[in-house]
Amino acid sequence: MYSRKQFEALEAMSREQAAVAKSEMEHFLMEYWLAEAEEWKQLRQSIPFKGRIPNCSSDLADSNNT
Repeated sequence: MYSRKQFEALEAMSREQAAVAKSEMEHFLMEYWLAEAEEWKQLRQSIPFKGRIPNCSSDLADSNNT
């Protein structure tokens, strides 16, 4: 499950990757990571948080273990 803090962390990680790509003059990668950060930001802002939301990959792992 993802929490608001996890979305913020994913957004921050994407922005850090963009900064690394920019410093290495990799414009394409910088644009990719900035777009990724914006997607995480939009998801975080669009979902009404009441605690946590399901993480599909962990839900699948849990269902396979039963």
